[in-house]
Amino acid sequence: MPGPAEVEVPAGPGGSPVPRRPPDPVRPGESGLGRALALLGDSWTLLILQRAFLGVRRYGGWRTELGISDSVLAGRLRALATADVLAPHPYRDGGRTRHEYRLTERGLDLWALLVAIWSWERAWVPRAEPLPDLVHRGCGQRTDVTLTCGGCGAGVTARDTAAVREPGVALTAVAPPRLHPRRTRGTLPTDQLSWFPGTVEVLGDRWSTCVLGGALLGMRTFGAFRRELDVSPDVLSDRLRRFLAHGILVSGPDGYRLTRKGLATFPMLAVLVAWGERWLGEPGENPPLRIVHRCCRAVLDPRLGCRECGAVIARRDVGFVAPEPR
Repeated sequence: MPGPAEVEVPAGPGGSPVPRRPPDPVRPGESGLGRALALLGDSWTLLILQRAFLGVRRYGGWRTELGISDSVLAGRLRALATADVLAPHPYRDGGRTRHEYRLTERGLDLWALLVAIWSWERAWVPRAEPLPDLVHRGCGQRTDVTLTCGGCGAGVTARDTAAVREPGVALTAVAPPRLHPRRTRGTLPTDQLSWFPGTVEVLGDRWSTCVLGGALLGMRTFGAFRRELDVSPDVLSDRLRRFLAHGILVSGPDGYRLTRKGLATFPMLAVLVAWGERWLGEPGENPPLRIVHRCCRAVLDPRLGCRECGAVIARRDVGFVAPEPR
């Protein structure tokens, strides 16, 4: 956990000489959100990015702090560099040229996703040791974040929005094949700074995120999830069973419904959708899935706001400090 001194949210990544390769060809029908899910719907990738924002820049730093294998780390760094989320920068070490990895502009723009993850875990996932407190420099208060609409400035919850899909476009258009083999759940680090069990279930792989998105879109029955997501029955059964066990869904006579805990994941999904279309979408292409804010009838431009003073916050407006004693 960070000590009493403030740790600024933006910092920079690190790495080792993992060569950058040309981007994979875009598959027909794939969306910016689909590409974002393929890249970020992975627990190791999210932990690597979290450490990048906390100042890790070099390969050895990630390996030591996360206990991650060389093959997994090299693969994730290569994917993040290919997506221009991390950029390799050479440095000299003992007469040899090595590389560290720094967050690019699109990588730094992921700060809102990581803060939304922190906020949800802090509110909904019991922990023996609390997460750091977020400080808004604008008002000087320890605070939490709220989701607001960048268009009209109003606060937004999942119930204030509607999902609009392009005619004839199935949700399979936003669920491309994963970039990495499914990771073994038991190998993730268990230190308090890296321990995000709720997020592992929700965003830890692309099918979990797609099932969550389907529930937020109003899917209720096993058949509806199966038909709209084109997911195998075994995979769907596993994700639904996990969501039930973690209190994200409940099952009733009319099917599956999101609990308050499940509905509270909406800021994470809204930020992920917006980031994917902003950075990975095709220019001039209508995204297959849009989140519309009912109040102003515009496509939601999600922003994070300070719960204490109500101001919209930017990346450089916030930092983390050690939590106050209970």
